[in-house]
Amino acid sequence: MIDKNLYKKPGLYDKALKFIGFERGLNNFINRLKIDCPEDCTILDLGCGTGIVGLQLIKKISSSTLLATDIEETFLNETMKNAKERAIEKNRISVGILDISNPTKTNLSKKLKPNSFDIVCMGGSLGYSKNQEDTLKVLSGLIKKGGYLINIEMNENFFGKLIGSKYNYKPICLKKLVSRISNEGFEVSTIKFSIKDFPANLTRIGIIARRNDRK
Repeated sequence: MIDKNLYKKPGLYDKALKFIGFERGLNNFINRLKIDCPEDCTILDLGCGTGIVGLQLIKKISSSTLLATDIEETFLNETMKNAKERAIEKNRISVGILDISNPTKTNLSKKLKPNSFDIVCMGGSLGYSKNQEDTLKVLSGLIKKGGYLINIEMNENFFGKLIGSKYNYKPICLKKLVSRISNEGFEVSTIKFSIKDFPANLTRIGIIARRNDRK
């Protein structure tokens, strides 16, 4: 079990995720996702941490670009280090400081605009928002018609709840989360992690939502 203090040391935290196989398991899951996006799609990663979700998505989609955001600048630095390790071109990635509770305000020169991203992804960050339903509404508006919301959320089994409690992470219950996203005009699927994704399968579930073209 990862200690809270590792959040204060992003490099050590990143090494721990690699050592226990969590990054590999999450990468396996993302690689299996069927995403119908243009090759030059734009991706926003909220609460990117060490960059696992967003970086794997831009590796998967060859000409895509990524805006990785987190409330901690040290994590953004770690994301860029991981991008270099994965041989991802620097010009495909930009970073910005952002609070998940207020997701349109960043330290970037331009405000995030509606209908500007093909994919908005999160990897266990929504539960830190002060108002998760408001955050979901804002994020939904950032996604282009036909685009995706990908949320690698904490699951509701024993291990998911245990890790969530350890890190003071408080997700919306899965049923309510799916309903809330659907109400924003998305077709939502929940995808369980498999044993091939161990140990990520112990704590995570995939929520994959596509914005209806008619919205």
